[in-house]
Amino acid sequence: MAGAARLMQAIRIRDTTQPFDRLVRFNWPGQFIVTFAGMLVSFLIAGFWFPYWRIADMDFFVVYNALLLNAHLPQAFFDHPGYLLILLLSYWLRALHAIRLIPVDSFDAVPPIGDLRTFGAAWMPATQAGRVLSLLTAMAFVAAFTHLLRVLVRDWRIAGFGGFLLAFSGGMAMEMRVMRTELLAAGLFMIALLMLLVVARRGERPWRPAIVGVASLLITLAMQSKVQVFFLICALPILLLPFGPDAPAKKDVQAGFWRSRQAWAAIAAAALIAAMAVYLAKDLLSLGFAPTDHADILLLSVGISTAAYWFLLAAWLILGMAAYCLIWRVAAPEALTAALAALAGCMIGLLAFYARFHPDNVLVVFHPLETMLSWASASDPRLTAGHSLFDPARVQFLLQAIAGVIARRTFVLHSSPRPTIFLEWFVIAATIIAVRRRQWHLVACVAALMLTDWGIDLLDMGRRLQQGYFLFTDPLAIIAAALLIAELKDLQQHRWTYPIGIALVVAHVVVSQAEPIKHALRSDSPQVLCDPGYMFHYQRLAPLPFCPPRPAG
Repeated sequence: MAGAARLMQAIRIRDTTQPFDRLVRFNWPGQFIVTFAGMLVSFLIAGFWFPYWRIADMDFFVVYNALLLNAHLPQAFFDHPGYLLILLLSYWLRALHAIRLIPVDSFDAVPPIGDLRTFGAAWMPATQAGRVLSLLTAMAFVAAFTHLLRVLVRDWRIAGFGGFLLAFSGGMAMEMRVMRTELLAAGLFMIALLMLLVVARRGERPWRPAIVGVASLLITLAMQSKVQVFFLICALPILLLPFGPDAPAKKDVQAGFWRSRQAWAAIAAAALIAAMAVYLAKDLLSLGFAPTDHADILLLSVGISTAAYWFLLAAWLILGMAAYCLIWRVAAPEALTAALAALAGCMIGLLAFYARFHPDNVLVVFHPLETMLSWASASDPRLTAGHSLFDPARVQFLLQAIAGVIARRTFVLHSSPRPTIFLEWFVIAATIIAVRRRQWHLVACVAALMLTDWGIDLLDMGRRLQQGYFLFTDPLAIIAAALLIAELKDLQQHRWTYPIGIALVVAHVVVSQAEPIKHALRSDSPQVLCDPGYMFHYQRLAPLPFCPPRPAG
């Protein structure tokens, strides 16, 4: 009874009368408890109990490769490349096996696949363990996102509401109950982005370059899970440039640090750490930029060398940092230290490859455009048609992709399990209000977020904008909405605020759960694993007894 009383105290309902306050019915801890409880209930209703073969792509592949690593066998899945997720799952399975929560944590202990009953009894707990890891990852993503959003907008009510919308967004609804690489990649990148936005708005601080280094580390780790993060990295200068200090820095020792002699010590320390990190990662850099003629993974040429487009990206990021420093008057020592910290964070992140080294993981991460083109061309051959960028087939694809992104924004012309579309309608309407009030700084920040949102969606149309890709852009719309609500304070008291907010909550809960429920009601059989594309990813397993014989060779 005492525990129940403490729980009720933690989630106590607030006494509110204002429209926006009525949407946030619980206090700050209560927001997390209610959100996580909703995620857990959804997970248990649809997801945790799915058969191990229900979401073969990628549940079966990820478990298979984690078991390989625990048997000291080489990883066999490098599609994008999935390395970080597979590595974390291997550690998770070992931990659960050590406390006897699952029977098998290694491939060499898996029963023969010919005995499906025994095989399933071993494989199913490992799959469920992986799904629990996805749920925990999703909760950690939501918690970090909500906390950092609170720091950014300085309003816990808005942050709590934004965290709820993320938890019940379309991409999160599926990713938290299956093993997909987008969840970990998007979570790491969005946490890094919010860290950068926060320190950008806080102004000059002695520790600001250190945050830049940590963000660079997180983004590098994100690339090791899903190379689509490359597009978001390219958008960083656009995303960050409008986010200058929201108030003049305090005239204290913190504000003057980067204009004092102490700054030179910070530069020297950052240079030393960066040099050591580059030295430790030099072999990975050599491998990543080496010719790939003999690589055993599919890499299509994009018409430009890998070294060339990475050099262009580095120049673009440096140019973006220089522009930011000029516009917002960042001291040169701080800018140099931040650049060195970003380099150090990237190199330190690359060292994660050595945890379970395989050269193919390095090649995929260092060749993101080639990897993505290989997969996109399999979905739509027009992407590799002809030799010109303006080949008619490619132009047709581009026009159709633009029309597809626009149609999805209407929801009527192209429906999808993505309730954040309705939030984008609010963002557009509120941005028009901000324009009419000439709040140009706010408009610039929102425009950077939303143009990146739509641009990344356009690029992801190469893979038909799969549901998992929503996580790469939905958080941007949520951040934009939070900024608008925080700055346009009178909207919080508008008579339409409460009904619109309730409509958003209902839409997120109902629309986001449609796809999980649909998967729960499917009548698939284990024969989905007989797809030749799937069988390629688990070649060390003997042929499944209900599958046709594999072709020779």
